[in-house]
Amino acid sequence: MNKHAFTLSETLITLGIIGVVASMTLPSVINKYQEKVTITKLKKIYSILSQCYLTSVQKYGTPDEWGITGRDAGSSDENEDSYTAQNAIFIRDRLFENVKKIRDCNNAKDQKACGMSDKYYRIDGAVNNEIGGSTAKTSSAFMVDGSSVMIIANPAGEYRGPGVLSKTYAIIYIDLNGVNFPNMYGKDLFMFYLTKQNIIPAGTEKETGWPFSTCYSHGGACTAWVIYNENMDYLKCKDLSWTGKKKCK
Repeated sequence: MNKHAFTLSETLITLGIIGVVASMTLPSVINKYQEKVTITKLKKIYSILSQCYLTSVQKYGTPDEWGITGRDAGSSDENEDSYTAQNAIFIRDRLFENVKKIRDCNNAKDQKACGMSDKYYRIDGAVNNEIGGSTAKTSSAFMVDGSSVMIIANPAGEYRGPGVLSKTYAIIYIDLNGVNFPNMYGKDLFMFYLTKQNIIPAGTEKETGWPFSTCYSHGGACTAWVIYNENMDYLKCKDLSWTGKKKCK
C-alpha cells in the first residue's frame, strides 16, 4: 500500500504562502483592534466626564457661576516655577473632585509627572505647540486607568459655535495612554469643551472654532466623530462629513 505525504519543499512553499498572507492581513487586523480599543476607551471617558460635570453642577452650580476669569498667564521660562494655572486648577479640582487619581499637577513643568507628553503632534505630522512644554498654562491629572487629563481655562465664555458652544469655559485634553506614543491629536489625544450645559466633544457638526474639516490636518476636531460615528476613518479617507459620507468604502 502506497503512502502519500508532503515533501519538504511542498511544506516550505505552503508555509511561505501562509506567511505572505499573514503579513498582508495581520496589520489590518491589529489596526482594527487598536481602533476599537480607542473608540471604547474614549466613549467611556466621555461618560465619566459627563458624570463629573453633573456632580460638579449639583454641588457648585453651572460653570458660568464658578468665577472663571479666563486663560491663565505666567512665565514661559521652563526653569521657573513662578506661576500656577489658578483657573485651570480651580476647574480641575471641581470637575474631578470625586475621581480617583494617581497625581495632580499644577503647571506645565509637571506635565510628564501627570502622564502628559511635552511634545504633541498633529495628524499631518507637524509638531503642535499649543499645549506641549512650559508655555502651556495648564493643570493636569494622571488617572488610575492610565489616561491623563490636561485643562486650559478659556477666556470667560469663549465662543466656539452657536447654541451650547456659544460660551465655553475650558478646553479639556484627554491623552488615552499617557506619555506613550503616538501622542497625536485624533489618535490618542482628544479635546472636549466645558460649557454651561454640559461637556461637549470637539468637532461637532455646528462647531466653528475647530470644525470637523480641520480633523484631517490638525486632528483636534476628531473627538466628536469618534464618539458619535464610532470609527476613525478620517485616518483612511478625506471625504467624510457630518452631512454626507460617514465611513470610507
